[in-house]
Amino acid sequence: MSAATAKANGGKAPAPDLEPESEDACPLCGGAGFVRRTVRLGHPDFGRAFPCRCTDDEAEEERLQRLRRYSNLGPLSRLTFDNLSERGRSANPRHQEAFASAVTAAQAFAESPKGWLFFTGPSGSGKTHLGAAISGRVVDDGRAALFMVIPDLLDHLRSAYQPGSDVGYDDLFEMLKNAPVLVLDDLGVQSSTAWAQEKLFQLINHRYNARMPTVFTTNLALAEFDSRIQSRLGDTELSQLFLLESGGESEVAGLDVLELPHLRGMSFKTFDPNLVEMTRRDEVRSIQNALRQAMAFAQDPQSWLVIAGDTGRGKTRLAAAIANYCRESGTRVIFTVVPDLLDWLRVSFGPETHSTFDEQFEKVRTVPLLVLDDLGSQSSTPWAQEKLFQLLNYRYNAALPTVITTNATVGQLETRIRTRITDPEFSSILLMGDFDFFSKRDAAPARSAATRGRPPRRD
Repeated sequence: MSAATAKANGGKAPAPDLEPESEDACPLCGGAGFVRRTVRLGHPDFGRAFPCRCTDDEAEEERLQRLRRYSNLGPLSRLTFDNLSERGRSANPRHQEAFASAVTAAQAFAESPKGWLFFTGPSGSGKTHLGAAISGRVVDDGRAALFMVIPDLLDHLRSAYQPGSDVGYDDLFEMLKNAPVLVLDDLGVQSSTAWAQEKLFQLINHRYNARMPTVFTTNLALAEFDSRIQSRLGDTELSQLFLLESGGESEVAGLDVLELPHLRGMSFKTFDPNLVEMTRRDEVRSIQNALRQAMAFAQDPQSWLVIAGDTGRGKTRLAAAIANYCRESGTRVIFTVVPDLLDWLRVSFGPETHSTFDEQFEKVRTVPLLVLDDLGSQSSTPWAQEKLFQLLNYRYNAALPTVITTNATVGQLETRIRTRITDPEFSSILLMGDFDFFSKRDAAPARSAATRGRPPRRD
């Protein structure tokens, strides 16, 4: 049973389906039908596949059947470009445009495999269909392509270590590394053991150095991968990245608001400091400086960015521009207004919800980039303050990029939250205009430990 068969049946492939067809298989290519020349790195033929001598007298139908067996597609061969919706399944016009671009790139790649394609999106967004369609088209054109589901690939490699395995580990790994076209499905869902990570890096690094045509599908953002793998996948000279059905609404329905038309249209290009409300004209310089720093943060999101200022100074516009830029770059983002976030958590805490409160809370606190708009405007109940602190404290300790907007001064923020967001070694403060953010006036009242963390009643 092939890896693709196992995926289609909801199970795991018990054994690799990549062994030679029979004992009479060609000793040069092992039945694959192609060979590689032993040349130095950098030679024009390094990494290239050449037809084996055994295929010279092979009938066309026999050759096609051999390529189909080698492809490992199994029942996923039914997923073709002919039955692929060109604009995807989402009703969102932006998602449709993104999917149409991905289809165009996939078809071009299948016609002339070059470089890498990286498709990321939630389950059901069409990633596997794109990968299978590419493999099928390559095979139908008489060329070799190998489709592998990552967890099954690693299982096959583990089993190849065992005595009596039909395929030796070295032979199997060489077949994976040197496949003329390789499609790796579900990258990132595998066990994150050190061994698994190292094998994947070796495979990806080999194909990166050899510039071999490769397709990746994943439900993770590029920023969520190991730094070594991330640097290879994100190389824009080799890899094209396509974000399918971007946004957090599939996982945290009703919380992420970045897809709302008004916020979706906010970008650095449309941000005009001269149109922001100001009491004095010299505040423009301060807002222009904030714009430059926000753009730098968006290009390389690290640590925290706090955007502080009076109402009407453009804090939300700047935060939305950061979020939109990062999302378009492939980073998973949740943009939420703090009072709405706390309402959402209260609803999640209710017994009638389909998923548990812990599951919902985990999605928010671990998202690669979280934008919290209007901190300080929320209800200051003990439960709300405790949940907000738990969220910010986790992201602080985990060093997860976070953008916060507020019109509150440090003296109006709860003490524990204030110490996190004003840490000068971790957080940058952008002042929008003439705003006395570090004023200690109107300090928030202290709370006793006995009132902290009290959840709302579950009626």
